[in-house]
Amino acid sequence: MARHRADITQSLYHFSRTITGILQLEDLLWSASHQIATMLDCDVAMLLPDGEILKVKASYNGGKAVGAADLAAATWAWKNNKVAGRGSDNLPGGRWLFIPLRTGRGPVAVIGLHAERTGPILDLEQQGLLDALADQTASAIESILLAGELDQARLDVETDKLRGALLTSISHDLRTPLASILGATSSLESYGEELDENARKELLSTIHDEADRLNRFVANLLDMTRLEAGALQPRKERVDIGEVIASALCRAARLLSDHETEMVIEPDLPMLLLDDVLLEQALFNILDNAGKYTPVGTKIVVTASVAADTLLIRVTDEGDGFAAHDPETAFSKFKRFKSADRSRPGTGLGLAISRGFIEAMGGKIVSRNRQDCSGAELVMTFPLDEKNTK
Repeated sequence: MARHRADITQSLYHFSRTITGILQLEDLLWSASHQIATMLDCDVAMLLPDGEILKVKASYNGGKAVGAADLAAATWAWKNNKVAGRGSDNLPGGRWLFIPLRTGRGPVAVIGLHAERTGPILDLEQQGLLDALADQTASAIESILLAGELDQARLDVETDKLRGALLTSISHDLRTPLASILGATSSLESYGEELDENARKELLSTIHDEADRLNRFVANLLDMTRLEAGALQPRKERVDIGEVIASALCRAARLLSDHETEMVIEPDLPMLLLDDVLLEQALFNILDNAGKYTPVGTKIVVTASVAADTLLIRVTDEGDGFAAHDPETAFSKFKRFKSADRSRPGTGLGLAISRGFIEAMGGKIVSRNRQDCSGAELVMTFPLDEKNTK
């Protein structure tokens, strides 16, 4: 008995991990149908609305068709948000049992179950298992449907760039960590006591990492809103550049764990009147960007020096560099650097925000490709005049 329950718990854990990583609705419906059919030992059909009618979008049922009478029961279940069909209190005469998959927004799909055995399709244990499977499947379906709605909305408002960036971010970048957090918390809540220590630690680590990613996304969007509204007022005070760089590298350490990092600070650098919070955030965004777009194991170096009455802070990496024809496009809002960039988490605002922060403090930032090897270089400069050093 204990072994059987442990197997079920492990299967639920695997189910949660699998469906939260799927981004296409068709793939999700097929995967969920297959796994639910296997775990409940019955035929499964997934129905979603197509205009005004429900249609079977995926099934794992050995050719068992959902006939017209059963489809009527499925439609009733969808419209009334209640179980209908075989063995239920509503339209019980059919061959299939239909259960609406619900979220906070209402039903997102209907799952149909069929079995040749007599009596109820599911016993009490299987009903409890179905509840857990249905909740996770509904959340995953809603996430993908919402992403599709937001993608379409983004196309409709692309002339409003900030709003378009928000929709793009939500449609791709925010839904992935949200789905991971929901899946991990659901598994911990329902089966935490039965998971081994490594599985629990992995789920907790997933929640922490994805929540941190969400926090960075939202912060970037808010920062860009402040910049565009002209509401950013730097709070300048005497700043130790080396300390700010070290703090930024420390914050980014988790993101750069697969890279080698180095800090090179020229001795006796002057103290400057800058906003240390804005400078650290600008550096953090640059380091985050370098970590995303450079190969694992490569080196990222931050240097600070003085030349010609100017303080220079350089961040260099060993990636592919910027577009040769116009490296300045790196600072365009919503910019990502390769055709595959939709797979990379982020709003595409990080470097644009860094430029806004640097310029708000009276500095400049330029991007260029390295001359000594493959890679990019971003250089921040601040004049060492009386206004900045007194």
